[in-house]
Amino acid sequence: MRFRIDIEYDGTRYSGWQKQPNANTIQEEIERALAVLFKSEISVTGSGRTDAGVHARGQVAHFDTDIPIDTRKVLHSLNGLLPKDISVFNLEEVSNTFHARFDAKEREYRYYFSNEYLPLLDHLTAYWKYPLDFDKMNQAAKALNGDTDCTSFTPPDPNQPHLRCIFYDAYFVEGKDREPHTFIIRGNRFLRSVVRSLVGTLVETGRGRLSPDEFKQLITHPNRAKAGVTAPAKGLVLHRVVY
Repeated sequence: MRFRIDIEYDGTRYSGWQKQPNANTIQEEIERALAVLFKSEISVTGSGRTDAGVHARGQVAHFDTDIPIDTRKVLHSLNGLLPKDISVFNLEEVSNTFHARFDAKEREYRYYFSNEYLPLLDHLTAYWKYPLDFDKMNQAAKALNGDTDCTSFTPPDPNQPHLRCIFYDAYFVEGKDREPHTFIIRGNRFLRSVVRSLVGTLVETGRGRLSPDEFKQLITHPNRAKAGVTAPAKGLVLHRVVY
C-alpha cells in the first residue's frame, strides 16, 4: 500500500530535505519516526529537495508499507514523534502508481523579505535595508514566463539533462504595514538555488543596478558571473505542489 503525506516544516535547523551522511535532514527525521511506528525501515520519497535552511508549507511525499493502518491514529502518533518544527498535516492512502516527485505538475515557491527588520518574522524573512522599485522588478520578472534557460541562476550540474524550467508565473507582491514583501513563482521544476538566485538578481533590478532588459539578457545570453548574489535561504518556502 502507498500513502501520501503532506508536510510543513521550519528548515532553519536542517541541512535540507534529502537524507545525507553526518547531517540532520527533514527526510531523515520523518523516516526515523515512521520506523518507530512500523518497527521497520520505511523509505520516504519527496516531491523534490529543499536546500539547507529552506522551509516548506506544502511539501508532499509518499511511502509504502504492507501494514494496514488507521490513517488518523498514525497521523497523530507520527506528529507526536516528530520534532516541533516538522508537522505532517495530511496522511492518506493513494494508488500504488502515485509518485510524489514524478507526478507533480506544478510547484510554487514563495520568497519573503523586508526592507525593515521584523523581529517576530526574522527566521522566515530575509532583510535588505535599501528601498526597491517593485515596478521594475515585476517588469523584469515577466521575462521568466515560459520555457526559461536558467543557466545564469543555478550551479552547473552534470546530473541534470538540461537547465531549463517552464515558469507559469513570477511576480512580486509589495508588503504593507510591516508585512514582508513576497516573490511568488510557479513552475514545472526547480533547479538547485534557482529561486534564491533569481530573487538576488531581481533585487539588483529593484536597486537600479540592473535594468529589466539586462535581466532578460541573462536568460537569452546566459552568464552566471553576471547574476546577482544568491538570496539567504531563510526567506524561501515551498508553498505547494500540484498534481
